[in-house]
Amino acid sequence: MKKFTALLLALCMLLAVVPVLGEEGPAGNWYMTLADVNLGYIMLNEDGTAVMNVASQEEINGSWTVDGETVTITAQGQPVDFAYDGSSLKSDLFPLSLGREQGRLPMDVLSKMMSGEEYELPEGMTEEELTMMALNFLAEYTKIMEESSDQGGEIPTAAPAAAQGENPVVTIENGTFKVNESYSGFRGTYIARIKNENDVPLFLTGGSMQVFNADGNQAAEASYLSRTGSKYLEPGETSFVSFYVDLEKDGEYTYQANIETKTESYRSTDVAVKVTDPVFVKVEGEYNSDLMKATVTNEGDTPMAGIQMVLVLVDADGNLLDLDTQDLYRNELGAGSSITLVSTVDDRVKKFYEANGFEPVAVEAYAWVENDD
Repeated sequence: MKKFTALLLALCMLLAVVPVLGEEGPAGNWYMTLADVNLGYIMLNEDGTAVMNVASQEEINGSWTVDGETVTITAQGQPVDFAYDGSSLKSDLFPLSLGREQGRLPMDVLSKMMSGEEYELPEGMTEEELTMMALNFLAEYTKIMEESSDQGGEIPTAAPAAAQGENPVVTIENGTFKVNESYSGFRGTYIARIKNENDVPLFLTGGSMQVFNADGNQAAEASYLSRTGSKYLEPGETSFVSFYVDLEKDGEYTYQANIETKTESYRSTDVAVKVTDPVFVKVEGEYNSDLMKATVTNEGDTPMAGIQMVLVLVDADGNLLDLDTQDLYRNELGAGSSITLVSTVDDRVKKFYEANGFEPVAVEAYAWVENDD
């Protein structure tokens, strides 16, 4: 089945097998909605069978039973229990209930919009309303995935930053961990968007990550930050970090990431540089690399040396799929001038998201220049 994204499918798979019990009983159509977006529907048949449709994709068959205030739905061999209160039904796994009313925006329209395909506006809806609904949906969906305790998705959500004594900590806004083939076996990659929500500037001084296998045993450890964005964050500023570990085999892993910060450091401060037109370019052909691009502009009156940029590939659900850095090392950008920096997506990363149904749709990019202090 072609998936919109693996995480969305994981969410819908668990939610889609849930009926809502009311006075008329649980049989009938039930709709999964989030921020007025219709994620799909479940038809609970009187004979105990169930049919699920996720984001207008292939239907999945299942079964359901009810015992008092518990409804058990089984889909693809996985039974899940849900509690109901007569008008809605909820699971401890996800804080999202089902109802009888459809959302205003079909998921397939939102999917086409985010992937750049042609789409038809729902009747009575303007482009401005569609854009606002899409933004609200992404914000709500990201919030749910970050707060969820479930780690069964193919890309787990970020673990919280570990305590660092009395030092202020950065907030991990979003993080993903993926496993893909490497030249020597398999590589685990963790990418996180971080933000300084403190009242003082922070310097990123290091970090570590422990990766655990399905038995809870440590499988690998990273003792330093790999490629990153700016390591100096003013209050409210955002940056990126990444870790890499070598693994003996593919599989399901959990992890704990720790990012170390201080309010004073030997590192220099830096200033942000204007970035425009970040874009993902899908390149056809098995042996061609996809591209990430963004344009930097020197808005100053003098040449600017040492510009650095971080580019992060994301899908429609905000999953961080790849990170790369570019710079103008030993080169200056003239006053009032612009240049587009281009990065290729690693072929192993490309094979990973194609094989697992992730659809890159955008690039997040930030640029900066270190001060001489």
